[in-house]
Amino acid sequence: MKDTKSKSEIFAKDKIIQKTRKNLDTRNRSATFVHRTLSILLALLLLAGLPVLPGMEGQVFAAENTSVKLSQTGGDFAFPGDTNVALTLRVENRGNSPVTFQAKTSLSKDTGAIREPNPSSATVTLEAGASTELIFYVDVARNADIKTHSVPVILVNKSDGSILRSGSLELQVIKKSLPPGVIGGDGDSPVSGIIYTPALDLVHKLSPTDSIVSGSVTNLTLSFVNSGNTTMKNTIVTLGLPEGITVSNGSNSLSVGYVTIGSSKTVTFPIIADEDVNTKNYPFSVKIEFDDQNNETRSIEQTLYLPVQGSGSAASLSGLSITNISVPQQVLSGQDFTLSFKVTNTGSSGTGAVKVYAEVQDGLVNRTQNAFIEQNIPAGGSKSYSVTYFTKDSTPETNYIIKLAVESTSGSGEGVQQYTGVYVKNMGTDSIKTPLLMVSNYSYGGSYVQAGDEFRLDLGLQNTSSAHTLRNIKVTLDSPDGTFIPVRSSNSFFIDQVDKNGTVNQSMYLSVKPDAEQKTTSINVSMSYEDTEGNAFTATDVISIPVMQDTRLIVDDIITPPELYVGMPNGVSVDFYNMGRTKLHNLRINAEGDFDTMESNSYYVGNMEPGTTDSYDFSFIPRETGTMSGKIIFTYEDASGHQQVYEKEFQFQIMDMPVWNEEPWPPEEMPTEGGSIPWLPIGIGTAVVIAAAIFFIRRHRKKKINEEMEINE
Repeated sequence: MKDTKSKSEIFAKDKIIQKTRKNLDTRNRSATFVHRTLSILLALLLLAGLPVLPGMEGQVFAAENTSVKLSQTGGDFAFPGDTNVALTLRVENRGNSPVTFQAKTSLSKDTGAIREPNPSSATVTLEAGASTELIFYVDVARNADIKTHSVPVILVNKSDGSILRSGSLELQVIKKSLPPGVIGGDGDSPVSGIIYTPALDLVHKLSPTDSIVSGSVTNLTLSFVNSGNTTMKNTIVTLGLPEGITVSNGSNSLSVGYVTIGSSKTVTFPIIADEDVNTKNYPFSVKIEFDDQNNETRSIEQTLYLPVQGSGSAASLSGLSITNISVPQQVLSGQDFTLSFKVTNTGSSGTGAVKVYAEVQDGLVNRTQNAFIEQNIPAGGSKSYSVTYFTKDSTPETNYIIKLAVESTSGSGEGVQQYTGVYVKNMGTDSIKTPLLMVSNYSYGGSYVQAGDEFRLDLGLQNTSSAHTLRNIKVTLDSPDGTFIPVRSSNSFFIDQVDKNGTVNQSMYLSVKPDAEQKTTSINVSMSYEDTEGNAFTATDVISIPVMQDTRLIVDDIITPPELYVGMPNGVSVDFYNMGRTKLHNLRINAEGDFDTMESNSYYVGNMEPGTTDSYDFSFIPRETGTMSGKIIFTYEDASGHQQVYEKEFQFQIMDMPVWNEEPWPPEEMPTEGGSIPWLPIGIGTAVVIAAAIFFIRRHRKKKINEEMEINE
């Protein structure tokens, strides 16, 4: 038995190897044909006198590989005359096979506003599903125009010299002077001395009507202009909608990428209100998150109002009271303090949607949320709130008034107000405080990092002391579970000093283990330092970074049936595999093209576990002779909830049904000697019918099994 089993396994492996070699031979022949055809077309274009892009002379042009994705991850601004400006390009291979290429810019060395100081290139091989970051160094001419310049980049296929992928990197050249918000310095540095102040002008409108009608979809369009002094990178717009109003069949967050200074962006959300909502103005929030030019994550949030025509009625705010107010009588400058209070509804009906907020004078800064939206405070109900405030070292010594208020969100002006106060005692700048070094901000190039990739971690460290300069600073990063590993350096770095109330930025390159678990993973940041008197201190912060695993859906080649005829039912089956490390969610498959069907070709797989395989069968009836085109569409959600679509195209050659000129059968007699029966067409027709019957029986069985599995779940 043991020998028999081993021979069976060897035979199975040989079959797999033979099938794989056959598929590869087919793909190679197809690729060679495509490359030759496109090369001929390029030669004809050149003979016709069409121009060739600068820096791309002598390149072989073929269809670019759309599975290779390019994106800019670093280096977005510079001053005229700057040299060795680093532009970072991320290259992702989302295909099913490795790619080998040479990356280079298409800039001339000594001409133009942007120059390549030391042309260089490197050969890179990316495995399927892998990614890498490439850094290009450029010089900016002293007379370069103050605008955004594009730096063309090409990836040259090492196998045949064709253009594997092309794109561009953006570099914003800004004036070598301090923008609004500068607190000192001579303007020679893009970071030192500059306060990046984000600002935007936001407007919104509804269409096709000026208000939302309950039960129907209305488009909410948001337009904003970057009126600050920093480019907004990795910008995400998020809606905060009240209860009863939602985004119809979509997400409440949209990514708009880079927004340069002075430019505008527009996004549209389809909004729908429930049938029973009240007729009034509803508040909603618009939060815009982005990274500034220091790669510091920033956000701007505004509250706007949506007019809604509903079937309900607005409630009264009579009977509301603000009680149980608690706030310190006196605080020291530089200290935090907390305000707490309660809102009670002593009336006979609910309040409907209200806004509860605390408003303070200049000099006090909100450390926590100070405004709250309640959809309803029921009769006899109450709600408690607390807000934490921060007082600066320089806060003037005086009594500060705090306004507490509850207002209707309908815009009616109805509400209740209450006032309290706190006295701030200024102890002066000579007070002795324990110096503290802390992580004030950090970024890692996006909303998550990919397992198996390298990424740059940017840390912002702040000296919170107004009395002490910190020196001899050692910062150590520790990944407790080994998910993150330093690249080209140790896990520690040193900083000479951080001035009083000063900040410093430091970057490290880390790699993520290929088999890292998909979750948010922590990194411990340990800091040791001294003050000016030589006193030693330590501090520890924890930062968190989400880790994502690539989804890898692999689909086999579609094998063309041997003979296909117009009007005759046919069927094709294709295997697919989840070769990634994460589950594919809500996988649905459908086939479409210029053919008819006898039943639905949709197949709902559901969740597909890593390392599993399945097959998809679909039927079709060709409409006409010639080439029949179609595609199989795989739609699923990745681990982050984003919808992914993969399309597998196919083409089949369709023939007319054969016409046979045989004599008709004798009506009642067996064929006489020398006569003939059309056995050939009968045999072909019978074979086609049997093949179609087998396919539909197999499809019906598989569909029944899938239905049973869904019922069991």
